[in-house]
Amino acid sequence: MKRALAFFAALTAAGTTFAGVAHAQSDFYIRSQYSNGTFTGFHEILTKPKEGYYQAQYCDRTFWVSSNTVIWTEEEAAAGRNLVVEENVGSSRTPVCTDYTSFATLESLGLKKKEIEQIRRQAEPLDMQSSRIRIIRDAFKQFK
Repeated sequence: MKRALAFFAALTAAGTTFAGVAHAQSDFYIRSQYSNGTFTGFHEILTKPKEGYYQAQYCDRTFWVSSNTVIWTEEEAAAGRNLVVEENVGSSRTPVCTDYTSFATLESLGLKKKEIEQIRRQAEPLDMQSSRIRIIRDAFKQFK
């Protein structure tokens, strides 16, 4: 009887241990920061294919990313920010790739030139603030 109880206790402990490992899945993010280390933003990247995502290489590892993420990384790098691919497990972060000069670009995703142009056009920000200011300015011109 004692052996059976010990066996079931060991089996339960092992099951709990394996369940804990199964729940500790990694998430991957591209993190942007200023040169002083101050956080500026992040985008999640995937380890498995998803519709609308593109296969990309980051330091010889394969991930799937959205075109918005690729454009964002291009803009962040052009602005002089540091980009790092990190693996997050629970509250711990581990750098996976710090060579952001080799990060994916829209051109490296294997897209056609027209597709790239369309994606870039869609990503262009609307200059809403300056157009509002122009509208307000023009509205007050008549009061001079």
